[in-house]
Amino acid sequence: GNNGTIDGQGSIWWEKFKKGQLKITRPYLIEIMYSDQIQISNLTLINSPSWFVHPVYSSNIIVNGLTILAPLNVPNTDGINPDSCTNVRIEDNYIESGDDCIAIKSGWDQYGIKFGKPSEHIIIRRIK
Repeated sequence: GNNGTIDGQGSIWWEKFKKGQLKITRPYLIEIMYSDQIQISNLTLINSPSWFVHPVYSSNIIVNGLTILAPLNVPNTDGINPDSCTNVRIEDNYIESGDDCIAIKSGWDQYGIKFGKPSEHIIIRRIK
């Protein structure tokens, strides 16, 4: 992306995770909840402690023109994970990750399963 860089400074989290020293989950770099008309574009995102982009219970989302970079040996650094979202367009992104580049979720934890909202109407294209 050419509009700037967000550095999640994940290395301290990765080391503690590998050593089993964390009592909490690692944070996501960008998490947007219960929102409508979201656009995340033309950014470089690096070194997230865990997932990079995690829209949740949201609709009408565009994610495009992102460069997402994480070391390949770091687990759970998913690139883009729409979770229980509708009308999502993910396109023209470059993703290097130690886990999934894109993973569609629909209630991945106990709270989400109870909430019961599916992900639907998702377009993914031109991902490198």
